[in-house]
Amino acid sequence: MEKIKQLQQDFADFLAKTDFNGQPKELYEPIAYTILQSGKRLRPMLCLLANEMFGGDEQEALWPALALETFHNFTLIHDDIMDKAPMRRGMPTVYQKWNADIAILSGDAMLAKAFQFALKPKQGAELAQQLSKVAIEICEGQQMDLNFETLGNVTIPEYLEMIRLKTAVLLATALQMGATAAGADETDIHHLYNFGINLGMSFQLQDDILDLYSDVKVFGKRHGGDIADNKKTYLYLKALELASERDRKRLQQLFTLRIDHDEEEKIEEVQSIYDRLHVKEAVEAVMLEYDRKAFEDLDAVSLTEEKKKHLRTYAEMLSGRKK
Repeated sequence: MEKIKQLQQDFADFLAKTDFNGQPKELYEPIAYTILQSGKRLRPMLCLLANEMFGGDEQEALWPALALETFHNFTLIHDDIMDKAPMRRGMPTVYQKWNADIAILSGDAMLAKAFQFALKPKQGAELAQQLSKVAIEICEGQQMDLNFETLGNVTIPEYLEMIRLKTAVLLATALQMGATAAGADETDIHHLYNFGINLGMSFQLQDDILDLYSDVKVFGKRHGGDIADNKKTYLYLKALELASERDRKRLQQLFTLRIDHDEEEKIEEVQSIYDRLHVKEAVEAVMLEYDRKAFEDLDAVSLTEEKKKHLRTYAEMLSGRKK
């Protein structure tokens, strides 16, 4: 745990020293507002832990870690515009605090800065290529997510592919970039990437659960936002699979109601159906299977357990595993 805390502090110090100021202030203030908020710093931590595992230079790895955090926050700014989300991490979103035009421009500037940071280390060209690949994949995943809003039928495999692209690939790329900066071999990087994919799938399914089954003060988003916005998450799709004909029709009806309907009443009714069908437990079982696959790939990395222990500990914290 001490090593993890040290890397978290090292990244926090590096981030604090980074100058996000500039003119016009309307462009740069939202960047600092977003990236300096307290967040999980999950992607930079995965990058730094992967680099540390292979004995890489931490000072070199801080640049791709910063690139990943900057890029991730850029995607959040634009996601919040598309989702019309009023809050992020318990704070007003950029488009709410300023406006959509400023949010778009600030996000664009963050994307450019992410590539500037990725190019800093000696492996910069390869790191930037990895970042560009994941940027396109995330756009593909986001478009799939938008398409789902108007599709009558979304299958569980389609949903899983969407979250792989929208969420899991960035966690995998964070590990890939950290290992690349350390000069790891391709086979180990491949196993680490797959570890990140499966960890990311589990992480997103957990996020789907937390949207409904968590304290808004802890989660930082409004309770039941996915239900209110008619988002077809894994919980909804699993409920359709498990439901009686009557419950299935009622769920489909509830997920066609627009925003002017009583939001809390809708969320309460959907949750009661989920609870009756034990949907939360069914999704948790799928999460555990992704966790199992993830740790199989971590086991396959050709390093001693001693070298893998910090990344393993951090990943177990994320997945809720207790050992």
